[in-house]
Amino acid sequence: MTEMPATPQWMGAPRRPAPLIWLSKIEEVLGALLVLLIFVLLTVQVFQRYLPVATQPWIGEISRYALMALGFILVGSLMGQGRHLSIEAIMNVGQPRFKRTVVVISSIISAVICAVLAQDSWALISSDTGQTLQITGIPMWMLYVIPFAAFVSATIQALANIVWAPFENISTIEDEALRAAADISGEHTGIETDSKEARS
Repeated sequence: MTEMPATPQWMGAPRRPAPLIWLSKIEEVLGALLVLLIFVLLTVQVFQRYLPVATQPWIGEISRYALMALGFILVGSLMGQGRHLSIEAIMNVGQPRFKRTVVVISSIISAVICAVLAQDSWALISSDTGQTLQITGIPMWMLYVIPFAAFVSATIQALANIVWAPFENISTIEDEALRAAADISGEHTGIETDSKEARS
């Protein structure tokens, strides 16, 4: 595959720092584990309905909140990828400088919004009212820790986008797909050429 050109000094390093990459990977792993947990719990719940065993109401409650956690835990990873449908539509037009400007402005707005949501999540954690879940008895403040951590991660990733995303996302998803298709066809052409030379 063709390598991206070196990024200008004012735009930062061409690659995201390793801690941010690992943070995204950890969030993706946690998201996959939550999907697996939901699948297992719902499978057990289905079998309970058709087997002569006592149903466990906590399974449904944990499944619902695991789905909630899944929605939040991947916010930082998605923010780190810098992919937004509305931004992608804008990125299909204009010169590279315009695209960089769009990415920087959208990253600043996203960072501010995520920081405000993180602050609100922390306010819910710190103002604990002693409320617990109805069945499992888990304190509500523990549930608010998940969106707090997710929005803190998203804020960090959005701030990093201001430096790194302009370089990473200059090409749109369509551009990347076309480049990948061209690379594949080039590889096939090279293989065919080698086979022809081998026959001769």
